[in-house]
Amino acid sequence: MAAFFSKTTFTTYQFPAGTTTAEQQASFYNGSQIVDDVRTGTYALPTTYGNRPNRPMLPGNVRAVDPAYRDGTPAKSVFWRSEFADNMIRDPLLYINFVNRLWKQMFNYGLVDQVDQLDPDRLDPDNPPPAPWTLQAKHPALLVKLAKAFQDSNASMREVLRLIAESSAYQLSSRYNNEWTPDMVPLFARHYPRRLEGEEIHDAIVAATGVFTNYSVAGWTNTVKWAMQLPDSQEPRLNTASNNFMNYFLRGNRDTVPRSQLTSIVQSAALMNDGFVNARFHMTQSPTLQAIAKLSTPAAQLEEIYLTFLGRLPSDYERANALPFLSKATTTAQKNAALEDLAWVMINKLDFVFSY
Repeated sequence: MAAFFSKTTFTTYQFPAGTTTAEQQASFYNGSQIVDDVRTGTYALPTTYGNRPNRPMLPGNVRAVDPAYRDGTPAKSVFWRSEFADNMIRDPLLYINFVNRLWKQMFNYGLVDQVDQLDPDRLDPDNPPPAPWTLQAKHPALLVKLAKAFQDSNASMREVLRLIAESSAYQLSSRYNNEWTPDMVPLFARHYPRRLEGEEIHDAIVAATGVFTNYSVAGWTNTVKWAMQLPDSQEPRLNTASNNFMNYFLRGNRDTVPRSQLTSIVQSAALMNDGFVNARFHMTQSPTLQAIAKLSTPAAQLEEIYLTFLGRLPSDYERANALPFLSKATTTAQKNAALEDLAWVMINKLDFVFSY
């Protein structure tokens, strides 16, 4: 891959003469690079710079090589980067890799897990590896069929996600009433809970409370109110409070830090007391709570707040504890405070930050 990209050049974009500083800072092209290719040259060895391990000379003191794709296909023209792209979109492994990552995101467990350790020689159910090696995927035929469906849809993420979401496997309950053993994990006999990403938690809070923020992104004319619309995990750079809150949930970056599903006490503390959360569940701020406060009975208020924040009705245990808490409030101020407290409890329940 390094050889395929060795002729790539980056040139800082130059604004036309007369462009003001303010216009440059507001432009999508501010700080951007023009990517191009030179037509001559070789991939020189040894290479001891860049963000990859050093590449030494090959045996026989070979100091320059032409690129070859992983299946041995050599470059056929001087446009090496374009050749790599052409090879990649014809490579079945691209689609296998992609659908495995989508499956992992939706099920919290990949058909091949870990997703970064695909072995091309252990994925084809029609050509299994010699013993003692085994096929790498838990369900190799399913992985191949999903990859083929993805490729046939012209690599449409929407179509393959719809296919997965409509499957009986995805629609299973996370509850499993019979005895569960570790051997059943690869069978996907139940839905595995997944901790929401930082952007998803942000959007769940603003959707439940109805308190939105319009975020500006450099180079964009319009603002966005959903974190899932932001183009990068470093956004919104102009809103530190929201940015910091989402970063507590380990959303990483594109270069050096991968996303993580780990949990931490910092995340719990943020849900309990971060300014981003505290600014959204008060009666004077939340149109959702204002509407719930107008319901005629505490029982109706209790059911509506559970449906709004958790998408379900309260259990008998929850109802037995929460209903007396709401009912003992007599003044408007007390009733409002009780609803605010219950909304805070909803955000801090385990249900709220997991997809079940």
